[in-house]
Amino acid sequence: MQKLKVSIAGAGFAGLAAAVLLARAGYRVRVFERFETPQALGAGILIQPTGLAALQVLGIQTEILAKGVRIDRLFGVNPKGRAVVDLTYADWRQGAFGVGLHRGVLFESLWKAAMDAGVDIVTGHEVTSLDALQRDADLCIIADGAHSILRSQTSIPGSTHDYPWGALWAVVPDPNHRFAATNTLWQWYRRAHQMLGIMPTGRRPGDGVPVVSLFWSLPAHELDHWRMAGLGAWKSQVRALSPNVEDVLNTIDHPDALTWAQYADVQLSRYHAGNTVVIGDAAHATSPQLGQGTNMALLDAVTLAQCVSTHNDVPTALANYTRQRKRHLAYYGAASRMLTPMFQSHQRLLPWLRDAFMAPVTKLPLVKQANLQTLTGVRGGWLEGEDARWLTGTQITPPDLNFPPRSTS
Repeated sequence: MQKLKVSIAGAGFAGLAAAVLLARAGYRVRVFERFETPQALGAGILIQPTGLAALQVLGIQTEILAKGVRIDRLFGVNPKGRAVVDLTYADWRQGAFGVGLHRGVLFESLWKAAMDAGVDIVTGHEVTSLDALQRDADLCIIADGAHSILRSQTSIPGSTHDYPWGALWAVVPDPNHRFAATNTLWQWYRRAHQMLGIMPTGRRPGDGVPVVSLFWSLPAHELDHWRMAGLGAWKSQVRALSPNVEDVLNTIDHPDALTWAQYADVQLSRYHAGNTVVIGDAAHATSPQLGQGTNMALLDAVTLAQCVSTHNDVPTALANYTRQRKRHLAYYGAASRMLTPMFQSHQRLLPWLRDAFMAPVTKLPLVKQANLQTLTGVRGGWLEGEDARWLTGTQITPPDLNFPPRSTS
């Protein structure tokens, strides 16, 4: 296994993290990326305690913490000001937190770590044939995203479909650090057909400007109508839902400042076939309701590297990888599919039930505990409690929960 040759399709978070760990273990790793100049695309990301533990294994946690912003609370209200979602990390574990982060910060850190580890990254090269990826490779890793063109070429049974809803997003300056100072991910809901989110996102890579990520829920079939209606009409809708974001709206002066993203749902019966494994969004993409996509990708990479390093042959290592990840990923996929229509749909009954009962029910001790375990990424399944594996069991040590002091500059 020490002479193992590894081929990876995709230089996203899952692909790069796996490449870093496998190269450090002494394997020869090559990554193929279709973009000439790879970069992280999308809005800000929420790194959960499980993701922070994985970043510690990767050795980049300190630099990520320095550029992110601490998130202590998720808080969402309806137009009447009634709390719908109110979760605080410290109620799970004293001193715990999430981190709001610009995608580019994590990408740059993983890219540099890959270079330092001696990973061979071939850019401008899209692998469209699984046979080509497998040629001369002992281990093949498919990490080319939710709309993978290689996944269907494996013998792995599964299904994939696009959600009818998506989101417009923008990463914009945070005037006067107002949102960063709250250490809160804010959301506003009007039934399930309108949802606005504002998440402090730390600092942009390069210039260090403090930013926030704005999300606006939208059905895919209404995107053209949104464009024709114009930016002014959209801002009026946002103000009607939350008048407290005017300073953020003032930083958006053109429709092109908002980018459209549609979600996909991917379900696989297993994640490996022979010497090939599927990880990250290519294996288990969901809607972003639970904010777990990046965290799951990082856990995939750490678990895969451990499995490969502790078995004498690739097929056995990959079978063990599927066993370790299956239940955890299945739970978060199912929970995301269950929650999505409560927050993104034209239904009336579900959001009414959500507004009436979610906040009081989640104060019940057992429900509150389950919600916090789900939020932080450690829930083991529907009938299981906290699974410590995802903080300690795969040689991941719990991160130092003392966050650096917030800058007042």
